[in-house]
Amino acid sequence: MQRSRIGPFALEESLDHEGVGNVLRGLHLERKLSMAVKLLPLGLVNRPMAGNAFSSDVKRLQRLVHPNIVRCMGGAIEAGQPYIAMELVSGESLRDLLDRRGKLPWELATEIVDGICLALKHAHQLGYVHQRLTPARIMLPQSGGVKICGFDCAWADKDEVLGLRVPMSVANYLAPEEFRGKQSAAQPPADLFSVGVILYECLSGELPWKANSPAELVQARRNGDAPRVSTQELDCPVWLDLLTAKLLAVKRAERLSSADEAHRAIVTAKDKVASGMSATQQVLSGRKGMFQVAAERSDIMRLKKHMQPTERDKSPFYERVWFLAVCLLLLVAGGIWSLQPPSEAALIAQLEPLMESEDVVDWRKAEDLIGVLQENYPETDFADEVQQFQEKYLMYRAETRARVNKQHGDLPDTEAERLYAEAWELDTMGDRFTAWQKYEALNGLFEKSDDEFDRAYAGLARRRIENFKGDPGTSESQSEFVQGRLKEAKKLEAAGQLMQARRVLESVIESYEDNRELQPLVDQARSQIQSLLGKN
Repeated sequence: MQRSRIGPFALEESLDHEGVGNVLRGLHLERKLSMAVKLLPLGLVNRPMAGNAFSSDVKRLQRLVHPNIVRCMGGAIEAGQPYIAMELVSGESLRDLLDRRGKLPWELATEIVDGICLALKHAHQLGYVHQRLTPARIMLPQSGGVKICGFDCAWADKDEVLGLRVPMSVANYLAPEEFRGKQSAAQPPADLFSVGVILYECLSGELPWKANSPAELVQARRNGDAPRVSTQELDCPVWLDLLTAKLLAVKRAERLSSADEAHRAIVTAKDKVASGMSATQQVLSGRKGMFQVAAERSDIMRLKKHMQPTERDKSPFYERVWFLAVCLLLLVAGGIWSLQPPSEAALIAQLEPLMESEDVVDWRKAEDLIGVLQENYPETDFADEVQQFQEKYLMYRAETRARVNKQHGDLPDTEAERLYAEAWELDTMGDRFTAWQKYEALNGLFEKSDDEFDRAYAGLARRRIENFKGDPGTSESQSEFVQGRLKEAKKLEAAGQLMQARRVLESVIESYEDNRELQPLVDQARSQIQSLLGKN
């Protein structure tokens, strides 16, 4: 039978986290915070001194504090059952996204992998290697970004991995050295290999090696390297194809050695793409680096060789000096032409669909293009549209900031954010009458503020007010709303859902205990709570 409580947590529905049912939503009864509670295998503590090791491992996990890592809040053992409490992330996993879409645009795949690399860089610096990184353990929060979880997963399944009994949903992403039980399995390159498999799958929708069991997978990797992702996805950039191959090197010595190196490679390549520098230009410039395209350099050297005079030329026209010289000139001319900034019309044509999109990744690309547009064409006729988009994007960022601060239990950064958070809390509860009043106050105070984020919160308030005006259900008074909440608590109590009823009543007391006009209703809520406590 499923537990209903462990430690200070009341356990609720399963979150189906990491593809298994051992992660539940838990309500901390004292702090009134929802967290993800993971029930760990009993075998972790069924060995001599294992309890002390578990306690030390949990403390190490708690040191992993990074925006791209799901935070561990603590852990304990109750009646032989070990568990850890983690930050609750609202969103889906990368596994869910891939199952739904098959594969991802290379731009989005790169953004996700870069976020993973930043998280791993931080973890590796603290001496923590994940060793079990899979798409199911990469969360994509609704507010944007990436969060890695599952740093505890290597605690319990080492024997299964070495015995080739690990499920394929995990085995496909493990580095070769992990199956051999070598000490190098606990070093950063093992995680980099997992990143390579994930990147390959994001780009192609397939796994790099086909196998039905761990034993088949080990043999397939011995038989040869993974196929290049560019053979399946023709629009994959050269630099990304090379990066994927370097991450997937079966021999650890040939693989990228650190997450920081992978992150810097991605940033460097993205900067070159943003500046308009093609692979050919990099070759012509003589620069060397991870993404040097040797084929283009060898082609140029071949052209020079064939340009040496010969006494008699019987070769086909496409190998003759004049034809090769023209090709070389075209390469050089193409490099010079591509270094020129794009025209205003071309930039606007790229910008318009990005600004109209509802995808945050597109908005970020639009911001980069806007910088290019404003730098090269400061007097553009497109200024009004750009300003409207920037205001919309800033409101999204402000709203995300407020929600993230609330999710982490952090205080608002500004007074405008505090007012917005209070109004939004009432709004989501259903008290639109009071929320409307607070939105009006927020807009009046900060509509003309010098701070752009203050103006963004005022814009969010105006947007909600407009929605209220178009909704006839907003006319309900505070008193009517609170009475409705008390009736809702009565219904939950009658249905035997005592915890949910208590939550409703506590929210009424917390929100309206300072309102003198509603004091009788607040007292009624306290009375109902006392009645509930008598039934427990």
